[in-house]
Amino acid sequence: MKYLFLIGLIALTFVVISRNSATQQSTDSSSSNTDTNSVQYKTIAVKNGFEIREYPSLAVASTELNSRSYSENSNSGFRKIASYIFGGNSSNQQISMTSPVQMDMGENPSMSFFMPENLNIDDLPVPNRKDVYVHIQPSKIVAVIQFSGWASDTVLEEQFNKLKVKLKKEGIEFEDSYSYLGYNPPYKLINRKNEVIIPLSNFQ
Repeated sequence: MKYLFLIGLIALTFVVISRNSATQQSTDSSSSNTDTNSVQYKTIAVKNGFEIREYPSLAVASTELNSRSYSENSNSGFRKIASYIFGGNSSNQQISMTSPVQMDMGENPSMSFFMPENLNIDDLPVPNRKDVYVHIQPSKIVAVIQFSGWASDTVLEEQFNKLKVKLKKEGIEFEDSYSYLGYNPPYKLINRKNEVIIPLSNFQ
């Protein structure tokens, strides 16, 4: 069953890229860049093994998760929000994929897709699913540690603890929770990009 779903997720990702590509070609025939858009942020500082970034307020489509387990929730959360951007909304509108996909692992775990920069919150259609909602994620300053390979519950906890140690050494106050940012589709086997981010408290 696990492998059957992985095959389905790969196919789903190909559909996302194909639709993004078609949209890009129809709106700008002079451009050959069909890569998925990425969320923009400001790098405040580069430390020993991690970065400090400032993210602006961003429109996101989110769904709540049953637990903080990556392995138990990543697939179901992805399917729910993917249905929204594939046209499962009040306008039957297809919405471009924006990298990364975010999983919040705090007291209220959730998964979020970032919406394209050219769409304001008022421009976004209403999700058909009651367990998917569109909202504004407030601006935030976070510490970020990057790692390659594949995410898992064990790997994420290791990176979370590793980043906390680094923050303590720097004397930087932080919240005891984290989010996972995944940048790559399942079929990308090498040079994968993953990040764990921790919100900072009173950073100056």
